Amino acid sequence: MCGFVGVFNLDQKTVNPDKLVKMRDIIAHRGPDSDGIFLDNNLGLGFRRLSIIDLEAGHQPMTTVDGRYTIVFNGEIYNYIELRKLLVQRGVIFRTESDTEVLLQLLAQEGKKGLSQINGMFACAVWDKQKRELFVARDRIGIKPFYYYFDGERFVFGSEIKAIIADRTIKREPNYQAIVDYLSFMYVPDDKTFFNNIKKLLPGHCATVSEKEGLLIEEYWDLTFEAASRTESQTVEELRFLINDSVKLHLRSDVPLGCHLSGGLDSSTVSSLSAKHLEQRIKTFSGKFNESDFYDETKYAKIVAKASGTEYLEIVPDMKFFQDSLAKLIWHMDEPAVGPGIIPQFSVCQLAADNVKVVLGGQGGDEIFGGYTRYFLAYEDLPLNGQPSSPVASMQKSFSNSLKRRALLIYGYAKQHGIKTTIKKIGQRIQETPTQPGTFEEIWRKYSTSMVLNPNLFGLKMQDVLSNYDMNDTFNRYLRKDVSEDRFDLMLYHDIKAYLPGLLQVEDRTSMAVSLESRVPLLDYRIVEFAASIPSSVKVKGLEPKYIFKQAIKGMIPDEVLNRKDKKGFPTPINVWFKKDPQFVNKILLDDSARQRDLFNAVGISNMLSSNGDFSWQLWSLLNVELWFKIFIDEDPRFVDSNGYIQKRVELA
Repeated sequence: MCGFVGVFNLDQKTVNPDKLVKMRDIIAHRGPDSDGIFLDNNLGLGFRRLSIIDLEAGHQPMTTVDGRYTIVFNGEIYNYIELRKLLVQRGVIFRTESDTEVLLQLLAQEGKKGLSQINGMFACAVWDKQKRELFVARDRIGIKPFYYYFDGERFVFGSEIKAIIADRTIKREPNYQAIVDYLSFMYVPDDKTFFNNIKKLLPGHCATVSEKEGLLIEEYWDLTFEAASRTESQTVEELRFLINDSVKLHLRSDVPLGCHLSGGLDSSTVSSLSAKHLEQRIKTFSGKFNESDFYDETKYAKIVAKASGTEYLEIVPDMKFFQDSLAKLIWHMDEPAVGPGIIPQFSVCQLAADNVKVVLGGQGGDEIFGGYTRYFLAYEDLPLNGQPSSPVASMQKSFSNSLKRRALLIYGYAKQHGIKTTIKKIGQRIQETPTQPGTFEEIWRKYSTSMVLNPNLFGLKMQDVLSNYDMNDTFNRYLRKDVSEDRFDLMLYHDIKAYLPGLLQVEDRTSMAVSLESRVPLLDYRIVEFAASIPSSVKVKGLEPKYIFKQAIKGMIPDEVLNRKDKKGFPTPINVWFKKDPQFVNKILLDDSARQRDLFNAVGISNMLSSNGDFSWQLWSLLNVELWFKIFIDEDPRFVDSNGYIQKRVELA
């Protein structure tokens, strides 16, 4: 795993090597093992390497023997051995054993057509010296990041935004529409970032940049939900093979590996299969909180570790860890994404990085196999619409399952927040529920919204943005694509395209912050495409979350874990911490700079802090936004030094 930055001046200006080095080295955490620079007049590439494959010879930027093509590449090509054999048969001569050279030669030979042959996670840029043309691409699912700035005269890109804005001529301006998206959904559903004029290359997209044509972006891969003709037993057998094969491929490495192990279905499957396929005893990494039993899933993680014979390692982050780490995490993240689970994920990555260089995890299983409760709650709110092949047709037969789901949801909420808060929440939900069922888009948005955007909570600037920006149009873009007639599939498609990239941003940053490579075998594109070909009536048969996945992994993990009904997803006790030390929130959201910014209503924040109710997720969102402003826009010296690096220790006045 690595990091890169690049500058292509379409106006023919020579790239400044000193500036390029500064941009490269602000992401040294992504690649502490070595560095490199490539310059060709108005084109410059910078690279930081974390050595995983071919430790001695896989240095970047890497150039073909004839000097025509040069690549920088972040990620892993898991089928590089097979691709190398094919290229050798075509007469290609290799100088290294690295997957980087395989990717370079593949793209040199086939261009964007070569992307369809790759099984891996990647973001890359290939310079064609002869054509004076740059080709860039990002993997199908968006596991690895790619950001860019383009003003018509220069194309500046990198693995992290902070590498781009290390060029001080690029203005640091907030994109308030992206901030509204985040406050609504806890992620930004399209190519916007928190920075004006800096965008994400979307998953499954590539682009060509040239002096004549400028920037041309195209989508090279998309997901469609076309049901294949298979029996359920055939589906289970094929899926079992794909999961097993993917884990084996993801274990290819020249350095030690381990596994994240939460005790859920996905990480338990990956850990169990990894332990089976590796000859040496593997280490697994788990975390918990001591605030209450609700925040502790290690019982199940220990069951899996014992059954698989792994070396079980555990970490217990506390409130002090949270307070000491939050600003550092915001800096590493570049912009906020998803919820407070980044705190325990970061702590477990630190534990893993102390022991191994590569870690495998279970990210993605819920989005591709239907594991979230909100899918089913949303589905149950839909009116029957005569779709005989969809789960809706079986809804009447699943009434008892619906009651069980809602009872488990209420029970879990009560354990975390208490009886009084739960009763209040149920009352609010009843009041919010319309008498008419609403449209599919409205229902899905209701269950996908992280917080209700109450105008009374915002200052004049945010109120103005809210009145002039339709976030629903952005949110609904994937629901309106013609990929399936089944609304369950549309919900999965939306999450894969809009929500999952936010989770993968966290996956990338929390691991790269400690120079750890993180791999996600369940997001092998073959598994993603196969899951999309399974009818939802089979995928979540009887409206049972991840039904077909559970059938495929039977026997791989202990039954006690397979039959769990208390899905949690590593909950974080921010509600407890905010109540215990409200001054931590106060010092960030109500200090002078925050008040002068007037993004948020100080009275509304004070009321939330003094309330007996649970406003922890709202406060979490506002904290992330305000800290982002302090770090990246204000460049507050309490948080970052004069070169833009996060301070080793943040002291709040």
